Amino acid sequence: MLKLGKILQGISLSLVTVFCLLIFSAVFGLIPQSVLAQETTIDCNLPESIAITFLEAKCSERLLDEPETFYRYYSQEEYKKGRYLTTDQYALNTEVIQKLALKQEWGNQATMIMTVTLPQGTTVYEGLAAPQTPSECYPGGGQQTFITDSKNPAIEWSEGTPITVAAFSCP
Repeated sequence: MLKLGKILQGISLSLVTVFCLLIFSAVFGLIPQSVLAQETTIDCNLPESIAITFLEAKCSERLLDEPETFYRYYSQEEYKKGRYLTTDQYALNTEVIQKLALKQEWGNQATMIMTVTLPQGTTVYEGLAAPQTPSECYPGGGQQTFITDSKNPAIEWSEGTPITVAAFSCP
């Protein structure tokens, strides 16, 4: 009986050690943050690195049968023509940051909005924006559209206009 007790004690210590290692890894960034924000099976016809930007990695693929207009939020001119768009219009940059889960370390303060008209025949991938960590700051949930080729010359990019800017802070 004493031998069984020692074996069970060893198993318990092993489980505690594994648990502590997982917590340590998560706290010190050894586990990718995207995995911590949402763990799910990919249900989107895109590479995993893009699919996980959609809530539960779910998106629907759609071929545009006529030109369609979307919105793009950005703050730096060099990133004006990107692959992530939305059908949602926001009045305040902090709404954009939260709903589209734009981590501020990525540099997009969403101070400008532009319309983007995609031509007929463009394939779009649509869904909801996934949360980013910490999810209380970047909950996501806004409509998100992804295009594979933002350099297509048939895309019509409007001039950007400023939106109302408020300071964003995350506790």
